Amino acid sequence: MGEKVKASICKVVVCAVSLHFFGAGTLGAATADQKSSFEIAPSLLHLTYKEPGYMQNAGVLYGVSAAYSLHGRVFGLFDKFRTEADAAWGSVDYTSSRTGTMQTVPDSFFETRVLFGQNIVEKDSVVIVQYLGFGYRRLTDNSYGMTSTTGSLGYDRQSNYYYSPVGVEISTSLKDGWTLDGSFEYDYLWSGTQMTSHYTPFAPFTNHQSGGYGLRASVKVSKNIGKGTFLSVEPFVRYWNINTSELARDKETSALVVNGSSGIIEPQNNSTEYGLRVGLEF
Repeated sequence: MGEKVKASICKVVVCAVSLHFFGAGTLGAATADQKSSFEIAPSLLHLTYKEPGYMQNAGVLYGVSAAYSLHGRVFGLFDKFRTEADAAWGSVDYTSSRTGTMQTVPDSFFETRVLFGQNIVEKDSVVIVQYLGFGYRRLTDNSYGMTSTTGSLGYDRQSNYYYSPVGVEISTSLKDGWTLDGSFEYDYLWSGTQMTSHYTPFAPFTNHQSGGYGLRASVKVSKNIGKGTFLSVEPFVRYWNINTSELARDKETSALVVNGSSGIIEPQNNSTEYGLRVGLEF
């Protein structure tokens, strides 16, 4: 099946889920039993970014995430509203069979998301929520000024993803103030841009990306430590698979950027992150 057909099918699925969400509720005022919560959590994660056949970046990042949630009937349509922000910084080691290696390359990412959820199961101590939303993710890699073991010069890159998360979250209340949560999510990539600068001898250029997806899952164990405050531990994993980009275009003029007799592409790539968050919710 061609990539365009796959992309069309995914768009139909995401749109169908959206229609289900917006059609399932009835317009009205928010109920009086709304509850809000705020979470903040330091994180530690390992990132591996690969362009198969070309290169790999791998390293450890340290970060922090924050989230605000509103439970109860929201905007007359949803049972849950949540906004998230996540950032991490660190360094990665660059490895390539063509251009050698480079150690401790500065690397960082930032992500923000807005999610809307509906309860599909509320039974005893178990709640299952289906959700969708919109997200933005930026991954930055700064090797400008560095030189690889083969003499290749480093450059700066910034990946930008605009996507829609569609997922399910399961929450179970246990005895003695313990709670167990789990989630699984599919991320549909609407569009992406790869911005490259200091890539000798070229002026800054951009590659547009239109095909790809992400997956993520997590398990969170929380304990009520008093006065409505929860301490949580959450292992997580995130995965992205992005298709080969369009040909690069000059950032200022939009003209095609040619290296010799061929254009410049961003190869098919994938990234895997796994890590741990330890947070407080109140």
